Amino acid sequence: MYPDDQLKKTNIDIIKQWLGYKLGGCIIAIKDIQENNRLFRGVFCEQRPSRISRLSYPPPEKVTKLQRASRVEQPRFYCSVALPGVFYELRAKAGDFIALSEWEVTEALWMHNLGFDQSTLQQMGTQNQNIFLRQQLLNPIPNETRTNKKMRRELSKAFAADVPEGQEYRYKQSIAISEWLPTGLAAYDPKASAPKTGKIAGIVYPALKMHGDADNVVLLPEFVESSLKIKSVRYVKIEAADEKMCSYTVLVTAFADRFSNNTIDWRENAGAEEKHRSHIALEDGKWVLRDGYHRIYDVH
Repeated sequence: MYPDDQLKKTNIDIIKQWLGYKLGGCIIAIKDIQENNRLFRGVFCEQRPSRISRLSYPPPEKVTKLQRASRVEQPRFYCSVALPGVFYELRAKAGDFIALSEWEVTEALWMHNLGFDQSTLQQMGTQNQNIFLRQQLLNPIPNETRTNKKMRRELSKAFAADVPEGQEYRYKQSIAISEWLPTGLAAYDPKASAPKTGKIAGIVYPALKMHGDADNVVLLPEFVESSLKIKSVRYVKIEAADEKMCSYTVLVTAFADRFSNNTIDWRENAGAEEKHRSHIALEDGKWVLRDGYHRIYDVH
């Protein structure tokens, strides 16, 4: 949407003003994420962490780069609905150690949905059956005007655009979009099965590195505190990584599903390493997970 050659020298607030002018009157649909959904988050950790807080959103001083929906010193909780998606979104490399945590949504939350446009997903290489399964997200507004649909398409492409390492200035556009979006609802029914809060907790968007076949989530810190509960964490070593071939080999070196206040109660692995190793790759258009003996145990 915004010319790339101007992004480097233009600040986010100016881009927001431009968006307000260009997209004035655009209707953006929201959708809820239901309780009991599971979210996965990865954090680079050279040493095995001992505190749950290390797995959650970072303190402001640790946010030193622009990210897809946040400025410098602006913490957000970035995660994925698919466990393998964590490695792809982190652009993990061989030798990296990652604390891979699993969280449960404890109450329904309102979310903005961006990037769910058919042409955007097709550009990402999303499988046709997954595009079909997203029809509710692709056409969320009944009797939508052609003009509104075009503006939503432009927002989708701009927010979900690929940003290579070292070119984080391109996130200015997606940050401006996320800040331009409304943060609350005009009306809601607290007695309904829908979320009980009128605030919007964050954004759901397709995972570019998984060709749009899985979704990423970014949450505001206040909703992590109020509406997420940690369920487990794995301390993982990346043994092999091939971003071009979309493949990873990972070894779980320790596991925890018991927590005391803010402390992680780790359990050491027992038995052969092959029992704790996994291979993840895109094979013939499907995401295939194999165990340490190369036996398939899951396909997406």
